Amino acid sequence: MEFKLNPLCLTGIFPVPNSLVDENIRLASAVQLKTMLYLLRHVNDSDLSIEKMSDALLYDKADILDALIFWQERGLVIKDGQTPSPSPLIPEPTTTIKIQKAPTKKEEPETEAPQKKSVPTLDIPRPSHEQVAARVKECAELSTLFQEAQVILGKTIGYEGQAVLIMMYDGYGLPIEVILMAVQYAVDQKKTGYSQIARIGKIWCENEVNTLEAVDEYLSEHTIVDETWAKLRQMTEITNRNPTEKQRKFLSVWVKEYGYNADMIFYAYEESIDRTGKMSMPYMDKIIRNWHVAGVRTPTDIENVQKQWAERQQKTTGKNKTTDNAREVSYDIDKYMQNAINLKNVKIEND
Repeated sequence: MEFKLNPLCLTGIFPVPNSLVDENIRLASAVQLKTMLYLLRHVNDSDLSIEKMSDALLYDKADILDALIFWQERGLVIKDGQTPSPSPLIPEPTTTIKIQKAPTKKEEPETEAPQKKSVPTLDIPRPSHEQVAARVKECAELSTLFQEAQVILGKTIGYEGQAVLIMMYDGYGLPIEVILMAVQYAVDQKKTGYSQIARIGKIWCENEVNTLEAVDEYLSEHTIVDETWAKLRQMTEITNRNPTEKQRKFLSVWVKEYGYNADMIFYAYEESIDRTGKMSMPYMDKIIRNWHVAGVRTPTDIENVQKQWAERQQKTTGKNKTTDNAREVSYDIDKYMQNAINLKNVKIEND
């Protein structure tokens, strides 16, 4: 070989795991290799962060996060608190991808209570470079998918992105136009990492969001939920910018099915804080479901029901409605709120 390592550069070195080269160098992209080398070089830095790595390597934070997830899947990187384990052996695939396409809604047997479809999480990357090239030759639509996805993302997607898009198409059974909508949704949410795009695809597949009409309905619902969450953040001490998937499901029922707005949900939030010391979505759900059954639609309805209960209590105990017993009535109203919503057997869970 005409080139060799300059021995003078070995005065300052850091260790590199053998498996990085022996098992993964052919699969790893430029950003993944640079991220790992930077991490190895600065492994003892106390202030190391994704933001700092992004600034140093001139890659988006989403790309750095994807790269770290790539190495985590191969056992070279772990999260804080995770127990170290040996690196898994990643066999290199040698045949063209043959993935069973996920069944569409029409292909599924009809049942009285259809269960949520469970689909596998996409590993990044799954197919090899050769497999990506072979799959594109088999399906001309994939070339169009890659080109339009690059326009939406504003960057060349490269091998990692191509692998994810192929898996969304073949593995999750999403049409090209729906995948592009998923990519656009990721851009709108400022979550353009390929693992995030794959996650959106998984959620859409599970919820049968597999047509443009279904996407429009899904995004409309999410818009309403996001607007409600934003109002709640202004009214409360909620810090997370976006609701979790679990919180989003609760909000969707309260807003879309029951028709409650942020003001009413705020009342349930305050009751949850008063009774449990924290925001508990299961606790709030019990309150709101009982309101729905009782026909309580507005804050005025709550006040009217409280007054009616207080009046009945006064008649039962023979007390007159006077200013002197206002504090006692107030206490009774609080007791009413606890009893009326029947929360004694509600299990309080962390959200």
